[in-house]
Amino acid sequence: MAFSLTLEPPASPVEKRQKPIVRWQDNAISIDTWLVEVYKFKPDGTTDASALLEAYVRQYETSTNRAQIDISEYIETVEQDSPYYASTSAYFPFPAVDGPCFFNSGTSGYQFKIYSVAGGASTFAGSFNYIPMNFAKKQKWDTLDYSDIFEYYPVSATSKGWLTDREVNTWIRYDMAPQDQGVVNALYLGNYDYVYQGTKNTNEASWDTVRYTVYAGNTQQNTLNLSKFPDINDFNFSTYVIPIGPANIADNVNWATTYDISTEAWDYIEIRLLDSTDSDAEKSRAIRVYRDCRPQKHTPAQLYWIGTKGAELLRFDGRVNDTYDVSGRESFQVVGEYADVGAGTFDDRKTYAPEFLQQEAEGKRSFSLSEDFFTNEERELFKSAVTASHMMVRYEDQWYPCSLKTTNYTHVQASSRLAPIRLEVEVSQALRC
Repeated sequence: MAFSLTLEPPASPVEKRQKPIVRWQDNAISIDTWLVEVYKFKPDGTTDASALLEAYVRQYETSTNRAQIDISEYIETVEQDSPYYASTSAYFPFPAVDGPCFFNSGTSGYQFKIYSVAGGASTFAGSFNYIPMNFAKKQKWDTLDYSDIFEYYPVSATSKGWLTDREVNTWIRYDMAPQDQGVVNALYLGNYDYVYQGTKNTNEASWDTVRYTVYAGNTQQNTLNLSKFPDINDFNFSTYVIPIGPANIADNVNWATTYDISTEAWDYIEIRLLDSTDSDAEKSRAIRVYRDCRPQKHTPAQLYWIGTKGAELLRFDGRVNDTYDVSGRESFQVVGEYADVGAGTFDDRKTYAPEFLQQEAEGKRSFSLSEDFFTNEERELFKSAVTASHMMVRYEDQWYPCSLKTTNYTHVQASSRLAPIRLEVEVSQALRC
C-alpha cells in the first residue's frame, strides 16, 4: 500500500475542532520515524519559505508505519484580542464597526508536509492543508464530518452565506431598535481555488459589495452600498466583519438619498452580499433587520459573543444590575501621623483624622441581564453563548469585554414567549480602586 491519509479535514475553511485528528500510513517502506513540517498556507496555493514548526512523529503500528497527530497541537496560537476590536478608518469595538473590515486571524491557513525518515535521510511522502476558522467551535454531536460548513460559504443566492447560528428560511431575521449596534461575519474566498462536493469551488464565494435596502410599508425607501477591502493573499484576512445594526450605518455618507433611519419610519433593512463583477449576483440569503418597537422601561443591554461560527447578538430589555465588587480591598493603619500636632506632641482627639487608609486594589464589575420575551429561536441561539470564549456587553452606549459568570444554564423549550433568561457577566477589566 502506498502512502495514504485518513480522516483529513477538507482543505477549505472549517470550524476549529478541539481535536482534529489526521492519520496516515505506508506499509510499503521501511522507516525509522516520520517528520512533519508545518508551513503558512495562502489562498493562491503557495506557502511561506520557512517552516513554522518541525516535529518527529513515531509510528504507533510498525507493520503499516501508521501514525497520527492532533492538528491543534501543531498550529500557531492565534491573536486572542481580534474578536474585541476591528478597524475601518479608525478603531472600533468589534460590534460597533461602521463598514466592512477584516476579522484579523479569524481564519488561518496551514500546510502539513510529511516525510519518511530512514537512516537519517528524509523523503517527501505527502501533504495536506488545514484552514481553521480560529474562533469557531464544532461539537462532536453536531456531525462527524465537516460537510455542513459548506452552506455557510457565500456562493449563491440560495446558500446561507453568513457565519451565524441563526435560523434561515427565506431570510435570516434580526430584531433591533434604531439605537442598536451589531455585526455579522462572512467569508471571502474569491481568490482560493478548491473543489468540494464534487463540482463546487471555493472561488465562487466571491463578493465585493454589501447592499443595505430600507423598506417601509413594503416600499423601498433608501439604499446603501459598502465595498469590501481589496483582496489580500492571506487566509488571515478571508473572514469579514460586516455591520448590520441600524446605529452602525445610520450616519454613513453613502446613502443614496436623504433618509434618516434614526428618526424616520422603517419596517426592516435588507442586507445582501453582491458580486458587482457578475451583474450584482446575490451570493447569500438576505438578512432582514426588523425594527424592534417593544416598549423599554429600562436601559437595555446588548450581549455580543462569538458562537459556533461567528459573531452573534441578543438584546436584554430587563432591568440591568450594575455591580461593583471591592471586597478584596484592605486598609492599613497610620502610625504616628494621623494626629501629629507638631513639636513632638501627639493628639488622638482629632475626630476628623482617619486612623486607617485604604490600600490601592483591584475589584470587579459585573452586569446582571434578563429578558422575558425571547423567541424559541433566540433561546436556541443563546446556548452558543454559554460555551463562548469571547464576549462583550453594551450598556449605556459603552461596550465592555466580559466573560460569562453564570456557569450553569438549563435550556427549557418554552411553550410561550414568557421563558425568561437570567445571566451575569463579569467585565474582563480590573475595577481600579
